[in-house]
Amino acid sequence: MPRDRATEDAQDLFTRGHKALDAGDYQEAVECFSRAIRLRPDVSVGYRFRAYAYLEMGDRVRALNDLDQAIRLKPDDSQAFADRAAELFAQRQFDQAIADCDRALKLDPTRSALIALRARCHADRGDSEAAFKDFAAAIAADPGSAPRYRLWRAQLHLDLDDFTAATTDADAVIAADSTNAEAFYIRGTIRQQHGAFAGAVEDFTSTLALKPDHAFALLGRAICRFLLHANAESVADCDQFLKLMPGVVKGYEIRGCSRKSLGDFDGALADFNEAVKLAPSAVMPYNYRAGVHYAQQKYTLAIRDHMEALKRDPRHAGTFNQLAWIWSTCPDPDVRNGERARECATRACELTEWGEPSHLDTLAAACAECGEFDDAIKWQEKAMDLLGDADETRLADYQSRLDLYEQRKPARVVGSANQ
Repeated sequence: MPRDRATEDAQDLFTRGHKALDAGDYQEAVECFSRAIRLRPDVSVGYRFRAYAYLEMGDRVRALNDLDQAIRLKPDDSQAFADRAAELFAQRQFDQAIADCDRALKLDPTRSALIALRARCHADRGDSEAAFKDFAAAIAADPGSAPRYRLWRAQLHLDLDDFTAATTDADAVIAADSTNAEAFYIRGTIRQQHGAFAGAVEDFTSTLALKPDHAFALLGRAICRFLLHANAESVADCDQFLKLMPGVVKGYEIRGCSRKSLGDFDGALADFNEAVKLAPSAVMPYNYRAGVHYAQQKYTLAIRDHMEALKRDPRHAGTFNQLAWIWSTCPDPDVRNGERARECATRACELTEWGEPSHLDTLAAACAECGEFDDAIKWQEKAMDLLGDADETRLADYQSRLDLYEQRKPARVVGSANQ
């Protein structure tokens, strides 16, 4: 076939491939580009566009192979380097992605999106200083895309627990565009992690007003509402979230905890059973289910679930603490075991370097159950010192147990939980 005819036929196939790609018919696009490549294997763009089709089909290996070939054929094509950098970032090959960003930017320094991509690579590989430098450069170079870059930078600030800087970036985006759902979501996440749960609920609500199917805004609001004791609203949010994402364990855990707080033990058990089914190697579904058994005074079942949790993580301090609490305080004398309680409570304190007030509170209860009231008083006072005055309800609870120990009485007389 004469060369000009091959070129003409290849061009026709490229055109058909583009139309198929735009129409979402990715298999047809692959076939057209493949036939074009057979006719003109020296044209790099065929490989690059076939890579796009492969990526849409989820075939990332063939896509990277095609991008590699496109670059071999045309090593001065900044777009091919940019495409490969984006895919390498998606595959968490950060060093290679940075190298491709550098090559593309050397060929075309105006590509601010690549500066931002390189910033994300630096952030994910732990080089925060380089990431912040690149984010600042990208924001300055491309004001039109600055909101997106600011949100990525806000996430990095959040990952570093710099809530003030993270909020500043999110606020700037919202001030510039009050319809940016992701900006409200990021700010809600910042507030949630900072403990400002009411503000987080407001931001997640704003996110959902703009984007009603934002699943993780629903989950974030559900978590915050549970922590604010708005349990019925939390259940409603979890219901919606699980319709959108039925396989996410956290949704069942939060709904189960909210149902338990509402006294719906059957509903809570159903949720925790599903969480165990979905994540049989996880610790918390077993501990949450144990909490329902404890509330129903089924202490043996509660202990069994906590023991299952320990099989999955033998160093989980919270599980040791909860076992110790049951063995220290439950009303059933056949279940109580002061020695085992003290052993587990001590282990919980060791694992948290004696810095968790609730674990010291449990150790005090275990000592009291063993008749060691002087030690119980010592540990209870230490727990209260660590707790401080911020949580008045818990402090009053701790004080009530300290009063018992000073009267040489064990914690089971009150039987309130420190969980």
